[in-house]
Amino acid sequence: MKYLLPLRRSAVGLGAIWLSPVLLLAATNPISRPGELETRNSERGTTKHWSLRAPLRPSLPEVKNRRWLGNPIDAFVLAKLEKANIAPSPEADHPTLIRRLSLDLIGLPPTPEEIGAFGRDRRQDAYECLVDRLLASPHFGERWGRHWLDLARYADSEGYQVDRERPYAYVYRNWVIDSFNRDQPFDRFTIEQLAGDLLPNATIEQKIAAGFHRNTLMNYEDGVDKEEFRCKAKVDRVSTTGTVWLGLTLGCAECHSHKYDPISQREFYQIYAFFNNAEEADLAAPEAKDKDAKAQTFVANTNSAKTFVHIRGDFLRRGEEVSPGVLAVLNPFNPRGANPDRLDLARWIVDPASPLTARVAVNHLWQHLFGRGLVNTPGDFGVRGDRPSHPELLDWLATEFIRCGWSRKQMIKLIVTSATYRQSSTIRPGLSEGDPQNILLARQNRFRLESEIIRDLYLAAGDLLNPDIGGRSFRPHLPEDVKAFGGAGGFNWADTEGREKYRRGLYIYAQRTVPYPVSMTFDQANPSEACPRREQSNTPLQALTLLNHGIFVECAQGLGRRMLTEPVGGPREKIQHGFQLCLGRKPTGEELARLEKLYGDELRLTGNEPATAAKLLGAIKANERPVPEAAVLTAVGQIILSLDEFISRE
Repeated sequence: MKYLLPLRRSAVGLGAIWLSPVLLLAATNPISRPGELETRNSERGTTKHWSLRAPLRPSLPEVKNRRWLGNPIDAFVLAKLEKANIAPSPEADHPTLIRRLSLDLIGLPPTPEEIGAFGRDRRQDAYECLVDRLLASPHFGERWGRHWLDLARYADSEGYQVDRERPYAYVYRNWVIDSFNRDQPFDRFTIEQLAGDLLPNATIEQKIAAGFHRNTLMNYEDGVDKEEFRCKAKVDRVSTTGTVWLGLTLGCAECHSHKYDPISQREFYQIYAFFNNAEEADLAAPEAKDKDAKAQTFVANTNSAKTFVHIRGDFLRRGEEVSPGVLAVLNPFNPRGANPDRLDLARWIVDPASPLTARVAVNHLWQHLFGRGLVNTPGDFGVRGDRPSHPELLDWLATEFIRCGWSRKQMIKLIVTSATYRQSSTIRPGLSEGDPQNILLARQNRFRLESEIIRDLYLAAGDLLNPDIGGRSFRPHLPEDVKAFGGAGGFNWADTEGREKYRRGLYIYAQRTVPYPVSMTFDQANPSEACPRREQSNTPLQALTLLNHGIFVECAQGLGRRMLTEPVGGPREKIQHGFQLCLGRKPTGEELARLEKLYGDELRLTGNEPATAAKLLGAIKANERPVPEAAVLTAVGQIILSLDEFISRE
């Protein structure tokens, strides 16, 4: 092929970068022998990649403004800020701090009484005492368990077209909540989920934990090739293990050796072999409220199945036979015997010598407390992932995590007691130009809350929240046409009634083919695959949902009733009380003036149109108060609940 003009040297380089994956794919044998891929990738520098080197505990950097330091975390952050000539932000005010902590640690808002008590507490360790109280709350396990369930691709149904119910999936969810509440060390937490059934004298709880990999999709359609979907489930287990614990895209090596990271296709199927020797089993696991509950777990296959490389990922095209093994580029593998099993794999993953596991774990913790990880690609620490914004801090946290016995509560406490975490999220002049994404952490991040927490906040504001912990999932109301989708697969959705329908969003029934529309609107995790980070969107549909969806209207009615009956005083005091209930603060002068005007306008309207007032009230009784006033406060409450501040974590 001839070109009319010669290509510039820079253009040739860009073309080589763009074409290199394609050329490699064409040139590479579908089965790479041990060492071949490592040699190729070494030439491209991937074996020297930062994430593949074991973290070394760095010394704390020297900083000028030592008075700002709250703990070692701050030294690493401040060193970068001082280098960029940027000052950190001042500490957030007391109402903001307690609301931030409550939302981050338990996912529920503080009450006005709790906010007032914290503001009046003059003890030097008042903030630390608040942190300890929230970490000890049983709701901590619900909040942080939901983060883990995103990674575990938890759902209450099997998936695919039939999408059969998994009636006892919740037993695993209960275990996750309890594990976080008792601060089970992360290494033990990992081992029990990957191989709890293989532990000596395994308890029923440890076997329940092994249900982590029972969350894969299963296909029960008539006429399907069972072997095909058995293989798909095991491929998912390999890929998920890599994403969740190693921060590596192992799934990219299913059909051919990884094009960027030092992972051969052969190694992919060596890890696959660990799961190929496990049989699915359901065991009796009685719950306090459900004596017939079962644990979805595994049992070891006494007749070890042979594992072969699938040429181009096709389960019908067998390549060479492989034995269980791990990635050669990571820490050494020391199995207990000649036939390694999942327990050996789990122990290899949490070996302190691993360069990845602790880094990935603390990055997840950081992400949930700042809205962004130190590595902004939490499921990909490989060559194509982002480099850490603060590499020394990441390594210090990883080594500290291991030193403190893999305690997640200790690490969370360390992070939230730092001056970095306690900063105001207000954008100061100059910051948006110098560091628009707040990579250097000169302030806290402000971000919209997750779908489940938004619903919980509304229920709490309307005094409707059922705080019961654990148990089966409930089914919120769905429109009939949405239910029909599930019915097509033979599944009938029956709305939950009574107190149960006001439980926390964590317990909403997760049907894979018919996800709850409200949760979808606010970017819920896809339960069909591990989700290391939820997407964040801002759409008109979200605002319309909060204004018009039945559950949110009912919460506004409940808030109006509280504003009507709880405070003593006139309209101004009632409006101020609504603000305190929802936002933890008093309204500004302008906010109060606007809402007082709305109150007066609506009072005149509803006084002349009793039908409109009755419609605003819905099923909420006015408790023998004037109907127009109750209806007006419902409208005012709806405006307060619709504020962006209400569904945001400052």
